[in-house]
Amino acid sequence: MIINLENEGVRQKIGTETVNAIIKSIFDHISNVTGKYAIETEASGLEFMSTTEIRGFLNRCRLKVFKPEDNKIMAWFYKPSAVHFSRDRYSLGAVVLDESQVDPGSIGKNVDQWLAWLDSGLDPKVRPDNWKSAVPYDIPN
Repeated sequence: MIINLENEGVRQKIGTETVNAIIKSIFDHISNVTGKYAIETEASGLEFMSTTEIRGFLNRCRLKVFKPEDNKIMAWFYKPSAVHFSRDRYSLGAVVLDESQVDPGSIGKNVDQWLAWLDSGLDPKVRPDNWKSAVPYDIPN
């Protein structure tokens, strides 16, 4: 479930970022799960923020879905710095998908793994299949 759909900026972001069929399927799946997520409007790509609490604190973990190059989709997991004036991002890895090998109708199993990891606070024991600690792409803000 997306909790900030009433925000006009969020609706515009969704319209802009979901023109790709696979990214649209990822968005649709997240929109229909019971967990609660917010979409960040200022970030590039489609960025989801978990609303769970980790040991009594707000979960800072984020999932950014974007196209780093033609025919590739990346689900990048990170935590922004806890220091309010810092722009640092702590990368915890990514899943890179080849569009030619992904069926948009069956992406839900992958997305469920991503959300479980996101909601866990990026617990190493819950990492998704095909996770990579490093990727050869620049990550846009």
